[in-house]
Amino acid sequence: MDQQLQILINREWTAPWSDRLFSFIADYGAWAPWLLLLLVLALVFGNFRLRAAILAAGLAVGLSDGIGVNLLKHAVGRPRPSQVEPGVRVVKLGSTPAKLPRICALLSEPVVSFPQGNMIPEIPGMLIEESSVEGRSFPSGHAANNMAVATVLILFFGWRGAIYLPIALLIAYSRIYTGSHWPLDILAGMILGIVGGWLAAKSLDLLWRRFARKIAPRFAKGHPTLIPWKS
Repeated sequence: MDQQLQILINREWTAPWSDRLFSFIADYGAWAPWLLLLLVLALVFGNFRLRAAILAAGLAVGLSDGIGVNLLKHAVGRPRPSQVEPGVRVVKLGSTPAKLPRICALLSEPVVSFPQGNMIPEIPGMLIEESSVEGRSFPSGHAANNMAVATVLILFFGWRGAIYLPIALLIAYSRIYTGSHWPLDILAGMILGIVGGWLAAKSLDLLWRRFARKIAPRFAKGHPTLIPWKS
């Protein structure tokens, strides 16, 4: 099932426009500077709850990706689809004109390649040389990180925070589409992200409820809880 779904998303449900779109979404370098700018603006001009949510999101990413994903990647050691599955399309964002930001690559044609993994069809299963497993696939760090952020935003802001959920889902889908992950990698990453986001938000809220009146009485008076709809 995992392999069949990967084939559908990566090889059959494709089009030139989706190659361009999902290669951009999957390319962290293309949108990271704008995300950093948005984060700085939020910290500078945002209110107390937004800053607390950013803190919780950072903690959530640390829990889900920094701990959960890294531990599982090394424990499982699953290779990426492009390393072991012949015919997998690896879709990458095109080149960027000189001196222009990476986001401008969205205007150029995406690069599609078909790397062949070290697989012997006559033998059931996969035979992988140690040197070929450069990237561990299970679980997806991108899916974990973005679902952790989405979970925190939903807990802090309710339906307004859920606006980020479609973005997190698109990023997760793009990792399958571009040949970086198996669907099961994405599912596991999303579950880790939800758990990490929930733990981070609830833990920070618990600490705030317990200690805020002592260390920040002025803020505690206006914000007795970080998750308002909880009470």
